[in-house]
Amino acid sequence: SAGTLVKCDASIKAMLVKMDEENQHEFIIEDLDEEHVLVKDSKLAELKQRLQNMMKERLKEPESSDSD
Repeated sequence: SAGTLVKCDASIKAMLVKMDEENQHEFIIEDLDEEHVLVKDSKLAELKQRLQNMMKERLKEPESSDSD
């Protein structure tokens, strides 16, 4: 299936690779280098959604104050 080249920094990419490994490699076609992965077109939207959720969880760390 066709893939989309995704460029991201190393820390984000590590999260993507981990997510991919936990899901029987459903998302990533190829891990190209430090900042690029080839993601299945059919899974791109889901990958982005999951990543956003992971980022939100990260931002919810106790150190952040409750100012809105």
